[in-house]
Amino acid sequence: MKKILKIIGGIIALIVLTIGIIYFFFPQKLVDFTNSQNASAANLKLKTIEVNGYQTHYYTNENSTAKDTLVLLHGLGDDKNSFVPSAKFLSDTYYLILPDLLASGENIKKENLDLSISGQVEFLHKFLNQIGVKTFNLGGNSMGGHVSAAYTIAYPKDIKSLILINAPGLKLDNHVVYTGFGEVLKNEEDLNKVFSRVFYKVPEMPSPIKKMFISQINESRDYLNNTIIPQIKNGKYFDLKEQINQINSPTLILWGKHDKVVKFNVAERFKRDIPLSEIEIIENASHSPQLEVPELVATSINKFIKKNENSNNNN
Repeated sequence: MKKILKIIGGIIALIVLTIGIIYFFFPQKLVDFTNSQNASAANLKLKTIEVNGYQTHYYTNENSTAKDTLVLLHGLGDDKNSFVPSAKFLSDTYYLILPDLLASGENIKKENLDLSISGQVEFLHKFLNQIGVKTFNLGGNSMGGHVSAAYTIAYPKDIKSLILINAPGLKLDNHVVYTGFGEVLKNEEDLNKVFSRVFYKVPEMPSPIKKMFISQINESRDYLNNTIIPQIKNGKYFDLKEQINQINSPTLILWGKHDKVVKFNVAERFKRDIPLSEIEIIENASHSPQLEVPELVATSINKFIKKNENSNNNN
């Protein structure tokens, strides 16, 4: 019996040691595992498909019985995991599609990609056509919202409703949103400053995870600052001020109250110029409310889509 207990104790010690090694030396593995578990909890599966020879990664719940399709787009420097926390509360109701945009997430960064807002719109259009999605509800946070608004202008018949979550896309008062990552991050204090622009409350995380994020941000800094952002600023659909009045889809402008990245006057202009639009302010949230209050964001999206469905059915 003692021998068996020793063996069990040895196995437990080995497991603890393995977890400790992963935690301190391979934090990306831990993050990947967590993302995978969160996706599973939302009934999402990771899929890949080639779009014009470009390997494209996306999450979907494959809910073929759902009445409505909902496509959710992440922001600049983010990936398809951005909306997974909210997807948990939407998966039973919608056919969900959460793609990595061009040069984001698991989609490779390569030469000759059109990374302007227009380029992302055309990529998304080809991707959705390839997986057989024709009409759908479209939402996005930050740059994903910018792409969503531009998509609705480019392909108005595709969009049933539009959700803009702290989205840029309007050049007002010389305020520049696409400023990049700035200086190289040197320590955890620098990382916290970056997070304080995105979150109402900077999330607590262990030091190995913080160091991983510092490394990732620094590694992607040059590509983002010198390749992606110049293409956005110099490309079609950078400033949508003169075009948003063409958006005829019902539009929810969902706004984290404490956003330091996109000024609230952008939300007000969206509301003023998009005919069928409404604003909802989210307390205790900043630039990425889907990460801070995912259930609230999911509830707001669901209510908005259902309200417009009922309105259409009554007409």
